[in-house]
Amino acid sequence: MKVLLINIDSKLPNIALKKIELWHKNQDDEVIWDMPMQINEVDKVYASCIFTSNKWQCEQYKGLRGDTVIGGTGYDLTIKLPTEIDNMKPKINYGFTTRGCIRKCPFCFVWKSEGHIRIVGDLYDIWDGKCKKVTLLDNNILAAPEHFKIICTQIRKENIKVDFNQGLDIRLLTPELADVLNSTPTADLRFAFDSPSLESIVRTKIAMLRQHSKKRPFVYVLVGFDTTFEEDLHRLNVLKELGCRAYVMRHENTPNRLIYIRLAEWANQFWTFAKYTFEDFCYYRNIDRLPKSRKPILDQHSMMEDM
Repeated sequence: MKVLLINIDSKLPNIALKKIELWHKNQDDEVIWDMPMQINEVDKVYASCIFTSNKWQCEQYKGLRGDTVIGGTGYDLTIKLPTEIDNMKPKINYGFTTRGCIRKCPFCFVWKSEGHIRIVGDLYDIWDGKCKKVTLLDNNILAAPEHFKIICTQIRKENIKVDFNQGLDIRLLTPELADVLNSTPTADLRFAFDSPSLESIVRTKIAMLRQHSKKRPFVYVLVGFDTTFEEDLHRLNVLKELGCRAYVMRHENTPNRLIYIRLAEWANQFWTFAKYTFEDFCYYRNIDRLPKSRKPILDQHSMMEDM
């Protein structure tokens, strides 16, 4: 059998397609990647779509070949891999040791797609035994603290680095877990500050983390979902005050609003975030288009209407 795999929009290895590839290769099938011109020259076609904005491409492939098997969060959350394929464990140094989450954040599909957190593997199901870095995509690994400690023990044993790429739930951080993190070779310590209601928790946990680790926290900030611009800017200024790195995640409600584009330009480059206030950044960003006499920096209404 000849199988075609189409990775529509994932810039990283698509785990579902990698599982399909491994299963078919175990059946001695020939597998080719991302050659849609051969869509009618193979026996089976699979495609994966991560982002809903690219769903139209799925319909194109369906139009070319009606029996194309399509899945992914950007296409249909209800479509699941067959058990025998889902149980495959491609060792690509990238993947999950848990699935699901204890939270039900309204902007996130994880609970709806994966349900409550559960353990699905460990380091050795992902790591190829050679690479010096592993990226974990677990959505809330701190919600399984004993499992988290096992993973960190394995990382230390193998003397490799881990990137908890989706972030760690700062609400679940304890002094013990902070010590575990400090003793484990990690990339950026990623957290999230998605709601103004978390400010006191963020302040407390960052202060606690400082007592256990010298690493600068990297904090995702969702903006424009159910907050005002003033609330979004305040959260970023809190992180600036605490000496954290920040990364603005613009919700689809605000894709082309200039004020949010400027906010991301300011915060997502650490040197501009550390050196300037947002107001000063906006002034210097537009200095070539302003008269020499300094005008009010931030005209929210005009910035929102520009786009």
